[in-house]
Amino acid sequence: MAPLRTSDKDPQPTAGTSAGEQKQRRKPGRVPVSCAECRRLKLRCDRQVPCESCTKRGCAALCPDGSLPTTKGPKLKAAAEVEELKDKIAQLEAALRTMQASVSDEPHPLLQDSQGLSSATPPSSAESGASPPGAPAPSNSSASSQSPKEEPDVDEVLDTFGTLTLGNRGEARFFGQTSRTEYLIHAPERLAPFVDTIKLPRLTSITIDEACKELDVFCSNEAVGEEVLGCIPTMQDALRLCDIYFECSKFMWYPLPREYVYTEVVSAIYQQPSGDYCHVTRKHALSLLFMIFALATLYDPNMPPYSAEAQEYYLLARIALRWAPPAYDTTLAAIQSLLYMGQYLEMADCEPAHTASHKAWITTRHVVTLSLSIGLHVSSCKWQLDEVAAAKRSRVFWQVFTADTWLSFGFGRPPSISLAYVECDIPKPEEIGTANGTSWSTGFHVWTWQFTKLLHTIMTAAFAAKTPTYTKIMELDKRVRDFPDPECIRGAKSEDVTWTMRHLLVTLYKETTHLNLHRPYLSQALKDSTEDPLRHRYGASVMVIYRSAWRILNAVQSAYRTAPGITARMNLLWSQALACAILLCLLITRAPTSNLAPPALMELDKVCELFEEAANQSQIVTNNINVLRKLRKQAHAAITKVMAEDAAQVEAELDRLGGKTQLIQTVGERVFTCHATVSNRMIQSDIPSGLSKVPPSVFEVARNPNGVVAPIVAQDMPMFDDAELLGNPPAYDEFNFDFLLGIPQMAGTGTQQQPGLETPGAPPSTQQGQGQRQGQVDFSQIQNFDFISDYLNASGGVVPQGPQPQNATEPVPNPADMDATWQVLVQQLGLGI
Repeated sequence: MAPLRTSDKDPQPTAGTSAGEQKQRRKPGRVPVSCAECRRLKLRCDRQVPCESCTKRGCAALCPDGSLPTTKGPKLKAAAEVEELKDKIAQLEAALRTMQASVSDEPHPLLQDSQGLSSATPPSSAESGASPPGAPAPSNSSASSQSPKEEPDVDEVLDTFGTLTLGNRGEARFFGQTSRTEYLIHAPERLAPFVDTIKLPRLTSITIDEACKELDVFCSNEAVGEEVLGCIPTMQDALRLCDIYFECSKFMWYPLPREYVYTEVVSAIYQQPSGDYCHVTRKHALSLLFMIFALATLYDPNMPPYSAEAQEYYLLARIALRWAPPAYDTTLAAIQSLLYMGQYLEMADCEPAHTASHKAWITTRHVVTLSLSIGLHVSSCKWQLDEVAAAKRSRVFWQVFTADTWLSFGFGRPPSISLAYVECDIPKPEEIGTANGTSWSTGFHVWTWQFTKLLHTIMTAAFAAKTPTYTKIMELDKRVRDFPDPECIRGAKSEDVTWTMRHLLVTLYKETTHLNLHRPYLSQALKDSTEDPLRHRYGASVMVIYRSAWRILNAVQSAYRTAPGITARMNLLWSQALACAILLCLLITRAPTSNLAPPALMELDKVCELFEEAANQSQIVTNNINVLRKLRKQAHAAITKVMAEDAAQVEAELDRLGGKTQLIQTVGERVFTCHATVSNRMIQSDIPSGLSKVPPSVFEVARNPNGVVAPIVAQDMPMFDDAELLGNPPAYDEFNFDFLLGIPQMAGTGTQQQPGLETPGAPPSTQQGQGQRQGQVDFSQIQNFDFISDYLNASGGVVPQGPQPQNATEPVPNPADMDATWQVLVQQLGLGI
């Protein structure tokens, strides 16, 4: 046999390919002219795609290359079942997608793999690559184009937020991105526990030691028990403290029903129990009653702030719980008592190291564990409980959920509860009776639970390991702005203490969320654009930061003027006021020439004066008063430096106008940009970029060095001056940032304002362009033409120099870089963060 030629041999696999990857050799012969299914059944094919035979038999999707398997049985029935199953799968995917969107922004793992192929395309068709003659074969690129676009990943090595403190003995503590400012300022400090720094006259050292032990350790000391029972106040004092508790519960903590407190808690302690009385219930009721006394004493106007008597009631409540440890006997009264303990520790924390607040966070985590152990997160209808018991369980759960979310938010740590496992609905408001026979609704607390649920979603989306895009941040910001205020504070302003405190807390909840959402972008804008951060791509965040800080400071000042005795003892409002002061100081020192610097300096002076006034009544203010003084000094130094430079320019200009010899040489021809209406196109200057322009005179009207001011700033500033006289922060719905979300502009001509940007009460000069009629030209403002205003009001205009909003496909800014920038800026202020 003659040897085969090289061309007759099978091709050998190369180094880069294997034998299985070689293309299959097509055998010589005629090309088939009928589809695969017609050839299998030996039917006549009309050579169409799909052919008539396949269409009649219900397998048009297989034509021309696919075919049904050669099996026995009705194939049309099987095809119908396949179609029915495909419809069911599509419905299940839609339901799963909807449910996943309600609990998380991440797609479900089961949906990620199924989105690459269309449910309408059977697997056989996708695998066989069926396509009409002449059409391009499906490729991976086309399939990927149909799937959702994924955002670029952020550098995982540098994706870290917050502050980590390490001690010489290995102790550590973490403060996250949203941590409160005073926690960061005093993070390195380690002081003795608060209980060791105050004198407790009614308790012996043995009782204090027993109270400081863990709550799961049973207390069997009879002498300590007698001492605890001897510290129970008289009935008259107990009723007075209960009245203070109910009065402050209108805005501070969620109250227990008055009937429950008097009939099941007070009566259980001050009356002799019957023979069949449960001892565990009585011990937990005693602990709950002591915590009611502790909270009431903390805000008792007849007692000094942070009184020792309130700390004694707190320690007595711990001993009462140790008589029946809640880890073994868990009741709603024990959970409520532990919840009040966490709130008391956070409210009574006045030491610089904030050890009590950290302990409050740990205690609240323990309360969450106990709540989940008795199924408070599950709907009570599963066990067919009555409506009273079900409502009681749900109210306790949402109190625990709110306390855990806000404490975790204040420390910058992840919350303990995941909404994916919560099945308990928010209960309706209930009526709480008063001493004079009237009642008030708990609608404000129900609103707080609803907003906390939104905050939990924002924490998961914005402050998790994966950083969202700027567009997502603006969407979350809009959800907060659109969240309605509770009905109890709507309408005209009131001088009532309850109305003022509720309005203050609503402002703190909303604006604090705004501050933490936009703070990293503020630091980036101040780093990149020091002359005018409003022109930065994150200029909207700069404006949001300023507005939120202004609203918080005005709300704090108004509340302190109305109720100084209560506000002086609330740590939260002074903490947020300190954070706002730092943000204002950063705006002033990093952008002293911007339009926001002068009003920010005025607000900083006001908050410093407020801290000086309240330093004698609040320990938390005293701890941070030196920080405020340093911030004020640096802010004034920055403004003074800018004013000195401006004065030098004015002096030189006066000398020139006074006749001093000076040569002014103009290179090139200066072209003016004139516009009769905002809808006209802008006339670009023909001056070459390489030639220098003559600087404008210092006496010309220039709103800022860059000559461009966003319209929202131009309309916000006059309104702030008017609102300062009125004493009310501007409403949330007066500002519209939808243009940052990529919403197309409405077509039209003229100078009509963008909806949502109207400024009620603004001077006519800001609303009508200094009284200029339409069609006339104001040459005094030619150099200060507002490009962004032209973009917002013109039809289809493009911003020539302004930043473009970031969409989901743009590179995500490194959050670690922005957080590092924030840390550097604050450290340069000398705060030691």
